[in-house]
Amino acid sequence: MAKSSASRPKRASTARASKKSAAQRVLKWRLEKGGGVAPPSFRRAKRLDPTAVSADSRVERRSPGGSDLVVQKFTGTGDAAATTTVTSGSGKRLRNVVVNLIFWGDAWQRTPAPNPSLAQVVNDAANILAGPYQLRVSQYGATPARLGTVFVSVPGNNPPTNYKTSDVANLITASIEGGALPEPDEEASDVLHLVFMPPGTNAPPNLGGLHTYANYSDYDFPFDIDINDRSHIAWVAFGNRAFISSVFSHEVVEALTDPEGDGIQVNPTNANNWNEIGDVCATTGNVNGVTVQSYWSQTDQACVIPADIPLEMEITCVHKTPRNDPYHPIRQVGGINRTQNIAFRISQADCIRSIDRGNHFFVTAPNGTRADVRVHIHFPPWSLQGTRYISTNPDNTRADNLLSLPEC
Repeated sequence: MAKSSASRPKRASTARASKKSAAQRVLKWRLEKGGGVAPPSFRRAKRLDPTAVSADSRVERRSPGGSDLVVQKFTGTGDAAATTTVTSGSGKRLRNVVVNLIFWGDAWQRTPAPNPSLAQVVNDAANILAGPYQLRVSQYGATPARLGTVFVSVPGNNPPTNYKTSDVANLITASIEGGALPEPDEEASDVLHLVFMPPGTNAPPNLGGLHTYANYSDYDFPFDIDINDRSHIAWVAFGNRAFISSVFSHEVVEALTDPEGDGIQVNPTNANNWNEIGDVCATTGNVNGVTVQSYWSQTDQACVIPADIPLEMEITCVHKTPRNDPYHPIRQVGGINRTQNIAFRISQADCIRSIDRGNHFFVTAPNGTRADVRVHIHFPPWSLQGTRYISTNPDNTRADNLLSLPEC
């Protein structure tokens, strides 16, 4: 709720290594009213079955990458009634948005990894951002967000056990000061900095997540004077995998449509505790293996979760030269789109994007068994900058290894 490319992870610096002297820079960071309140618990997720289209669902044709879009509507306990209305304020909506994922704290990088792991959270977020889930925000003047950069905090930089939103704002402030994040007036497009809190920390009472904005003032005389530029931020509390992805989805659609409390609110509106499109919906759904929360769609007059019918994509060949050099990635994969019975050949990057959208890639072994192709993140031992790549789940055979497939 909200109250009033491989992606290359980078360190979110908190050092105040100012590019300008203290005499030249006056930095103010003031939290505004608002933010997003996502409750720390939610109803059991419904597993959506896009092939079983009910009378209260809408099916729309769209280009492959899912084949059909199914907009499922919900009227369960806690979901808004069909008579619900919204107020469309004159304030900002986020468009062409990049969502930076920031993992704060050493716990995210410990061995053994937390449950869920950093990689699982990134993949779930990428699925939500790349898939059809956000499509109904367009009716409100926003546009779906896309995955930006994945950041991890420098070792030793940990949030307070009982953190506040101001602590998250201070992290973002220091990261801007240190140069890891751009100043608001230097952002190439709208940006949402979303911080995942680590295990072992406690959110403020009755909050599972929050989105808000902060004012940033930068005085660089005589040529660069920025007064009250707004940076959009959010955080998600630690919990189980379904909880994190559900709260993430909730905060994203609300930040897109009401980033500053004067955009889209559900009636009755509230200037302090923003009553937003996620706040009036309670049903969660499991779409392509990722739990998301429904949100209010005035067009559909219901709480909705848009979902694709995923494509079944069998990989039968790969292009990689030299084949056995671990420093050269797979360039392309090819095979048969079994859902639509057409051949495909795409780059590894496009394959990752397609998996993020919820499509199912697999390899068939000579004995007929299938191995799923997944997206993983590799962190070289000399760097915390990682790269997303595809592989089958590791086992003790080579039958389902991508590199055992013939050259395309």
